[in-house]
Amino acid sequence: MAVEVDGKKIASEIFDEVRREVLKLKEKGHRIKLSIIAIGEDKEMELYIRNKIRYAQYCGIEIEVIYLPQDVSEQDFISKIKELNQSDSTGFIVQLPLPNHIRKEVIDFISPLKDVDCLTSENLGKVIKDHNLARFIPCACKAMLDIFELYKVEVKGKRAVVVGSSDLVGKPCAATLINMGATVSVCHKETDRKDLEEIVKFSDIVVSAVGAPGVIEGKWIKTGAVVIDIGTRVVNGKVLGDVEYEEAKKRASIITPVPGGVGIITVAELMRNTLNAFLYSNSL
Repeated sequence: MAVEVDGKKIASEIFDEVRREVLKLKEKGHRIKLSIIAIGEDKEMELYIRNKIRYAQYCGIEIEVIYLPQDVSEQDFISKIKELNQSDSTGFIVQLPLPNHIRKEVIDFISPLKDVDCLTSENLGKVIKDHNLARFIPCACKAMLDIFELYKVEVKGKRAVVVGSSDLVGKPCAATLINMGATVSVCHKETDRKDLEEIVKFSDIVVSAVGAPGVIEGKWIKTGAVVIDIGTRVVNGKVLGDVEYEEAKKRASIITPVPGGVGIITVAELMRNTLNAFLYSNSL
């Protein structure tokens, strides 16, 4: 039976650490502010935004949410990004996914110094080259590293699979695992399901970030594998992960529940990235 990762406990320690540092800075007259650009209205998106507002306020970080209409033009979207680059925001993020009519390349208009989601080519490129030297690490990727460190997961020499190839999660997680010495397979929506099954069965580390409940069957998990489930989807008001949890738990050595696993840690790491953005910009 697997050890269940206590994401709430890990996150709580990060939140408290960030809160202490932010309060020290505020006592010296500094302001730290996180801005979120949200396009359109979506219940799932609102759930994520509410969590970020709640924990930013706990940490003493000012927060604002800027809502743009679903049909906002790409040029108006770019203009808003440029405006925030010059604003008093310490860092800002764009709540993904983007509407289909906006190219993901426009994310590169975000100043790398304020890119606390680590999505610009400059910041993501640094992570892929060597996460230890990067300005920021994407929040889900950093959450994975937090779990490895706390639960003493040996990565070097292991077989790992990352299911999902997004810039936000899949690519940085895969690159980081490679940099840590794992042999890594990357699967995605074009991967044949039978191939996915075979790759997962032979993997010592399984990282999934698809947002498709049950896409990874519990019986596929190798005995003793470490399972990091980053994918979430709200179905009928319930938050579900990518992995069939109850069955996978019988086989894995370490597993993250959904909810209560990686998700809350990513919010904590966003707050830490925002704090770090201030420290970098002010050379503190």
